[in-house]
Amino acid sequence: MKSIKTSLRMLKVEMIITGALISMPIMVPFYQSIGMDQGQIGLSQAFFTIAILMVNIPTGWIADRFSRKWCNAIGDLGCAISLLIYSTVQSFSGVVMCEIIFGVTRAFSQGADSGLLKAYTDKLDPSGKMLQKQYASTSVWAQVAQIIALAIGGVVGPYNFRLAIAISAIPLLIGGILSIFIKEEGERLVSQHKNPLRDMLRVTRENVGGNRKLRWRIIGLAVSSQITHPIIWALTPLLMLAGVPLKIVALGWILNAASIMVGSLIAKRWSIELSTLKKFLIPTATIIAALLIMSIILSIGTIWLYSFIGMAQGWIASTMLASVQELASNSCQATIVSIAKSVSQILYIPLVWIIGLVGNIDIRLMMVATIIIFVPLVTLTAIKLRNLEKE
Repeated sequence: MKSIKTSLRMLKVEMIITGALISMPIMVPFYQSIGMDQGQIGLSQAFFTIAILMVNIPTGWIADRFSRKWCNAIGDLGCAISLLIYSTVQSFSGVVMCEIIFGVTRAFSQGADSGLLKAYTDKLDPSGKMLQKQYASTSVWAQVAQIIALAIGGVVGPYNFRLAIAISAIPLLIGGILSIFIKEEGERLVSQHKNPLRDMLRVTRENVGGNRKLRWRIIGLAVSSQITHPIIWALTPLLMLAGVPLKIVALGWILNAASIMVGSLIAKRWSIELSTLKKFLIPTATIIAALLIMSIILSIGTIWLYSFIGMAQGWIASTMLASVQELASNSCQATIVSIAKSVSQILYIPLVWIIGLVGNIDIRLMMVATIIIFVPLVTLTAIKLRNLEKE
């Protein structure tokens, strides 16, 4: 048990620091400095998502079949290398190349770390209640790390965009090294077909195709996580439009990270006993309300409402993935997480491009577009989750 507890702590540190992107506050100005507009920014993110989507399920299957810990390490180290290359690019095509590399390597780790976390918590607490608490705790400390990273980026970024991107690789390098030393744990996936693609299809069909509750929890995760994702690229322009100088834009990102931390703390304290429907509706309704007000009146007096989007993001990170993993088989945790994130990415690909193009007309219209797209999706998902809870 001692080695499991040590590995859990190391894994949490890895998850916390690898989510901290030092260069985040200056990415939009960096893109603009090499001639990219909001539409191209959205398109570059679509390429990232397509890349990660293409390899998501195969890398999840590899993690479950062979080694979650080594997939996690490969993912972190690969992402670090891609950021070092990113710091040298001069054009939109260079950005797309780096986003594709980053997406492919990110796919190796994003299901593996969740599978390890589930394996460790099941070993320490068979009741299953420990998993969501660990997600909430990790989310809180991830925002502390992000605040530190944003503070560094806020100092370095305005003076040298490329240096800020390059030093963003450091946390990922550390995370990759930590992953090498954690304990491999969890039930291994036993292949039933010689053809890996047929086996991946079997796992998907057995776990998702035959389980309506799991299927709609995955959709709930996708909708709730993606309602905050495309609009994040509008934060820097919105802050500047509201009158915040570029030199202190990082402060807005720091406050947003603090809001995510608050949302995670609230979720850790109040969400454990709530139904999946309530875990889904509370944050999504909050986001829509905040966007609606800011789309009507955007000023220094209303931009602070973005903090409610941050709090909702923290709540979602602490609750929705855990609700998916609760219904997934222990032998294919990484695969199911990868499937869930693939559904999210399928939703994200058109949204980030469309919402980015709308931002070329007026950055405030990005909020209007988000509302128009997500109100029907949130409504339909809430109805399905409610009906399934009654069964």
